Amino acid sequence: MKTPSFSPAAASAFFIHHGEKVVFALMVLLALVMLWWGVSAAQSQALDRSRTPDAVADLARQASENIQQSRSVPTPRVPPTLPLLPRVEPWRPEQVKVAATTTAPLLDRPPFTELTKRTKPEVYPISDLRAVAGVAVFPDAPPDARGGAAPQAGPVKIAPFVVVTGLIPAAKQQAEFASRFGSVSYRDPRRDNPRWAAYRVERTRVVPGAAARWELVAERNAMGPQRDDPGFGAGDRRLVRENFAEGFLLQPSEAEVEYATALPDRIDRPWGEESLHPWFIPRIRESWAQNVEQKVDTATEKKATLAEIATKPGDYIGKETRLNGVVLDTESQRQRNVGLHKFGVRSGNELKIDPATIGETEKLVFATSEEFGRKLSFDLEDQKPRPCNLVVRVDLIDKTPVARLLAIEFLDAAGELTELRKEPNPDPVRFDEDPGSGGRSAFPQGSAEASIQLAENRLFRFVDRKVVPGAEYRYRVRFALKNPNVGLAIQHVSDIAVTKGDFLFAAYSSETPTVRVPDATRILARTIPRDAARKLKVKGDSVEVIVKARSDETGDYALRSVVTGPGGMANVDPSLNRTGDTRHYGEPVTTDRLLLDIRGAQEERVDSRSTMPTELIEMLFLRPDGQFDIVTAADSESDFLKYKDTWLVEEHLPFKTSKPEKATKTFQ
Repeated sequence: MKTPSFSPAAASAFFIHHGEKVVFALMVLLALVMLWWGVSAAQSQALDRSRTPDAVADLARQASENIQQSRSVPTPRVPPTLPLLPRVEPWRPEQVKVAATTTAPLLDRPPFTELTKRTKPEVYPISDLRAVAGVAVFPDAPPDARGGAAPQAGPVKIAPFVVVTGLIPAAKQQAEFASRFGSVSYRDPRRDNPRWAAYRVERTRVVPGAAARWELVAERNAMGPQRDDPGFGAGDRRLVRENFAEGFLLQPSEAEVEYATALPDRIDRPWGEESLHPWFIPRIRESWAQNVEQKVDTATEKKATLAEIATKPGDYIGKETRLNGVVLDTESQRQRNVGLHKFGVRSGNELKIDPATIGETEKLVFATSEEFGRKLSFDLEDQKPRPCNLVVRVDLIDKTPVARLLAIEFLDAAGELTELRKEPNPDPVRFDEDPGSGGRSAFPQGSAEASIQLAENRLFRFVDRKVVPGAEYRYRVRFALKNPNVGLAIQHVSDIAVTKGDFLFAAYSSETPTVRVPDATRILARTIPRDAARKLKVKGDSVEVIVKARSDETGDYALRSVVTGPGGMANVDPSLNRTGDTRHYGEPVTTDRLLLDIRGAQEERVDSRSTMPTELIEMLFLRPDGQFDIVTAADSESDFLKYKDTWLVEEHLPFKTSKPEKATKTFQ
């Protein structure tokens, strides 16, 4: 048998001789496959009896009959139709009465708080910095009198000042510390609350065309003399105590230094709104209004016996009540979660009120604030019961009526008053949820702890008295907090770097708008009766210009005047007076202010037949620095009436008179 060959030539010869046979065989095979598919499809898609047209028509007829039957349901089979609202109403949330549980659920929070390590908190800068400039009259005691109080009457000095105020974001900073240290493994109340420790005030003098040059403003100890300032007198140590709520100022427990600089005493008038930041003004007014309302409510003091107030304490809630002739156990018990000291009180041997647990008992409990309780414990060392009269107010703390001791009048054996003690913090106590412990705690609403929660911002204030009249300044402030992580071990912090440094510095505050320090000298205007105008020779374009400036004799403000006209200087120089042409009155002073224009009449025309009122005088002056001053009689009235006695003296009058009272009447 011949072996088949698989060479290209053999393969080519095979296809040439047998190729058509292979193609024909493939076509026959494809036709057989297609025939088999067709037969299978015909068999699988053949209609059964359920798919015939007669069967479909039968199904449609049955469906129509079912529809007709559902439309005419027999009456007994139709359910009664009732409104849904009465049936749903009892199941609404507000209608469902849930019985109060006596114990708190055990699994309403994770049994163990996830503890973290301490990190570096963010320090927020003082915001919305403002600067207000002015001139004030301060006491100027001699150097040998610096050790005592400032005199009520004595040497004074006129000095310019700038009050810088800003907003300390206390609530925001407190929230930052709470978020950082609320769930750390190492906690310390002294560290975990922000403590403002230092501040730096810088100013720059605004000079046109010159770059800002920031310089540090030296902090002044308002409670003591300054060696570098010979003119600093005892008047700066007589500090004005503002009647602010505690929430407006940083408390000693929060700050290492006073952030609201105490205001020095001033003689010319009390400090006004220039000493406050505008954000605080409406809130302080609201606080004062609330204080007035509270004083009105508690003005009426009622008397009761210990038995009466213990039997029906609900009748005395919110009312001041006097209890006479009781005995107070001065050895107190401190209840930490409410921040109160509890006392036992008895009336002779008949009735005794023991200090039960506030928040759990429904019986009356006598208590004071922690501050008052600690002071009593410190002052009354023997801790013996003492007879006294009490002034109390009943507050309801949770379910416990608490008689707050507002005043204690200690009595001797004869029943005479020997000592009076008053509660320094009489604000009510309220419970609040404590997220850290899962329980509840209470604190006085006026305490430092509560004020942190209630005050969004605290007042920052700095008084700068080393300023130059006529100069313009801008200020900025930077402050620092005590580093809450300083000195801690590495196992308590996330990074050892956060333990370095005693302070955490905030960024600089935004700069204040430019503030211009006013000149101590001021120009005034007034209207003059006709006879006085004639004697002063005020006629035509001539007017009287009054100058309020420092007096060399007293150091305080004094008035003088000059008769001049447009184009004249408002300088007073009595040496220029000529016989019969007297125009300068009072002490000499140089203002270098140029009178540019006059509007209105200075003479009072009371006999005018016109029904229209006389236009009051107004003057326009050009200052040496290029600024303008508009002087009106209306704006000058208060200053003129205040200092008129310094001008209406015999040697300053333009004429001699034997009746000073007539002259005084004339110039008023």
